[in-house]
Amino acid sequence: MISTEETLRRVGRIIAATRFPFIDQEDWDMTWGVYTNDYTEQQLIIEVGEKRYTPSIVSTFENGDLRVICEVEPEMNVSEDQVPKWRALSELAGVTHKLKKFFLYVPEGRESEAQGLLELNGIEYAGLRTWAVRDGSLVIKPITTPDEDKDHRVT
Repeated sequence: MISTEETLRRVGRIIAATRFPFIDQEDWDMTWGVYTNDYTEQQLIIEVGEKRYTPSIVSTFENGDLRVICEVEPEMNVSEDQVPKWRALSELAGVTHKLKKFFLYVPEGRESEAQGLLELNGIEYAGLRTWAVRDGSLVIKPITTPDEDKDHRVT
C-alpha cells in the first residue's frame, strides 16, 4: 500500500505537470518557474523571518517573485489547525488577476469544510479544488474559482 506522503507527492507532481501550464494554455510565459516540494525533495523553500514554508507547488515569475502557491492536503489536514499555514501561504502568493493566487487542493468530500474554513477565516484564495484517485488516475475537480475562469478546469 502506498503511504499518504507518497500519494501526496504524486498528486502534487501531477498537478504541477498538468496545470502549470494546462496543455492548451496559450498565455503561459515559459520564463515562469514551477517547483514542487514533498517529503523526498524540496525545490523551493520560502523563508519569512523564523518561519519556513514548503508549499506543495510554487510558480514564480522570471525574476523569482512568487506567482502562484498551491497546497495539496491529505484528509487529516483539512482542519482549523491548518488555517495559520493557509493564511500565510495566501499572503505570500502573488496577484496575477485580482486575487492572491493561492490554490487549495483537498481530498474529495472535504471541500465544504475547507471552503468554510477559508471563508470564515478571511483567507483570500484563487481556487479550491478536490483531488481523488479513480481507477489509477488522478481526478481534479474545481469547486470554486473566484479569480479567473480559465483556471476552472477538470483534469
